[in-house]
Amino acid sequence: MSAQRIQWEGEYLKQAFADEIELAGVHPKIRARRVAMPTDLHILTELYPSLPRGNGFETRLARTTPSLALPRWRRSWVAAGPLIGELNLSIRQDEEEGTVSVGNGTRRRDITESFADHPNKDAAICAAIVRAAIRVCTEAREQQC
Repeated sequence: MSAQRIQWEGEYLKQAFADEIELAGVHPKIRARRVAMPTDLHILTELYPSLPRGNGFETRLARTTPSLALPRWRRSWVAAGPLIGELNLSIRQDEEEGTVSVGNGTRRRDITESFADHPNKDAAICAAIVRAAIRVCTEAREQQC
């Protein structure tokens, strides 16, 4: 009996984009106010901050200034990797349980992902990194208020 592997499609891919959009909203270097979920979901689809609404100078400037694509944190090691150093995250894998845990402090507050819930081990690690980054950035933002 073989276990059916999760693929980079459908609901899994939609959740990956949702995590990236959420992180873009709380990451201190990006803080994208609005990012729309793309209609065509593909592992290589780029996410861009939405244009501001209104008729002011900022709106006109934004419409003429090209915006850079957001990092593909959940879909690329090149994007997820720097979050480890930026946010002082630590990664611990448990091969026996088939899990990875990521956090920046006490282990009880770590984000844990099961390898079986992802297409592969790398995807599980990226998901844990991004979800831990969301928590760390959200907590830092709340402490500033």
